[in-house]
Formats: sequence, C-alpha cells, structure tokens
Amino acid sequence: MKVQFSRISSLLLTGLIAGTFFYGTFTVIPTFYEVPSDIHLSFRTALMRHNVIIVVPLVVVAIIALAFYTWHVRKIKIARTLCFIALIFTIISLVITRLGSVPINMQIKTWNPIAPPVNWLQILATWDFYNLIRTITSIGSFICLLIAEWWLVKHLQNKSY
Repeated sequence: MKVQFSRISSLLLTGLIAGTFFYGTFTVIPTFYEVPSDIHLSFRTALMRHNVIIVVPLVVVAIIALAFYTWHVRKIKIARTLCFIALIFTIISLVITRLGSVPINMQIKTWNPIAPPVNWLQILATWDFYNLIRTITSIGSFICLLIAEWWLVKHLQNKSY
C-alpha cells in the first residue's frame, strides 16, 4: 500500500510540476512579451503571489514522495536509478527556483510597472534562462519516472516489489 501511494503520488506530482513549467515556459512567458511592460510586470507580480502558494509546496511534496518511492524500489537497480535521477532533477528545480528565480522575483516586485529599470529585459532574460533549466529538469524528472514505471510493469508484472 505504501509503495502504491508513493508511486502514484510521485507520478502525479512530477507530472503536475512538469506540466506547470511546460505551460509557463511555452505559453505564459511568450505572452508576457506580447503585452505592454506595465501589464507584463503587473501580471508577473500577481502570478508570483499565486505560484508561491501552489508550486513551491507541490515541488517540496514531490521531493518527499520521490524519496519514499526511491526507497521502496531500492532493491531494483534500474528503477532505483531512474527514481533517484528523478529526485535529483526535482531537487535541482527547487534549488534553481530558490537561488535563481526568487531573487529576481523579489527585485521585480520593487519595480514601477510603468517605468521599469533600463535593463529590465536583460534581467528577465536571466530569469527566463533559470526557468528554462527548471522546465527541462522537471520534464526530465517526469520522463525518468515514466521510464521506471514502464520498466517495472514490463519486467515485474507478476512480482511484488
């Protein structure tokens, strides 16, 4: 039962994180750059308030679930390795968020949306880079878990792990 819970929660949470970052990177961020700077920055600041409530806890809970799942499959080398890589990718996403994106977000909150600093687009380009890296690591985490699940189903159909 514990294995199934950690398995399902790991897949669900990493899938939600990957989907969130994918959507943000390829839909929300490009849209920001198509509107005037005051709308862009006002919306970005509002989005940050909501992300702190949803995305950060989602990533933290995913890390916990992945740690449990990695522990549960520890005797199965391929699954353990893939789950561990997924865990590392998710931790990297959190670290990038905390050390890369959050400081820039805190800076953006101080800007006047009508008159942002002269180098605001350069600062946002740095944020976009951090966001792309965490998007890649989040998708990589989800893919690792999908491959681990495929392997487990294929090789262990009649065994309990």
